[in-house]
Amino acid sequence: MALQGLRGGTGTTSLLAALAESLTQAGHSVLCIDLDPRNQLRLHFNHPWQDDSGWAIAEQADAAWHEMAFSLGERLTFLPYGRGEGIAENLDSAWRDVPDIWSRRLAQLDPQRYDWILIDVPFDHPSHQRQIRRLASLWLTVANADAACHALLAERPVGVNEYLLVSRFSPRSLLQNDLLAIWQRQHDDWLVPCSIHQDEAMFEALAHKRSVIGHRSDSLAARDVQRLAAWLQARGATP
Repeated sequence: MALQGLRGGTGTTSLLAALAESLTQAGHSVLCIDLDPRNQLRLHFNHPWQDDSGWAIAEQADAAWHEMAFSLGERLTFLPYGRGEGIAENLDSAWRDVPDIWSRRLAQLDPQRYDWILIDVPFDHPSHQRQIRRLASLWLTVANADAACHALLAERPVGVNEYLLVSRFSPRSLLQNDLLAIWQRQHDDWLVPCSIHQDEAMFEALAHKRSVIGHRSDSLAARDVQRLAAWLQARGATP
């Protein structure tokens, strides 16, 4: 399953980390893959800031990409992007010649090892998006109920098995309530029936290098994520 922000700053990476932990708590084994050169996903799993390792670094060094994965407990595995100068630009160029590279990579994994594979797809790297579009059995587009996302949705085609998830929703905002009502009418066929509320606990979690599930499981955002996980499990959206 892929998660991608409609634009930057929608909280997609924080949401993916929390969703991964929620699924592991439900007894599933989860692999998280960070395709974003910003390399932020690892920080939600208490990974050392100074560690630059990741699958992109391994690829540049002709090393095994999957050996860069880290385990957090028995059920959660995460694969950082890594940090290095010019890596994203080099990969964008190389992937144009190998459009099925991630299909090949995921085929190398033991199909019995993971119940879920969650992929963080950056909004501003088309080559990453094209690669994962071919693979994802479910695609969550994460949006905030604001004017910028509303304008972007108006001109955006909807892909197969794609769903729109509203994040950082504040019921106190008249604008957000109005936009959500409009989206419920205009995008009802692909709008996820639960939203992730604006919650300070989500911001605090990253400061503690945790997901909101690990940091404040009793928070409103954590309960929202748990409802999202239940909705996904009910759909049977395993890879």
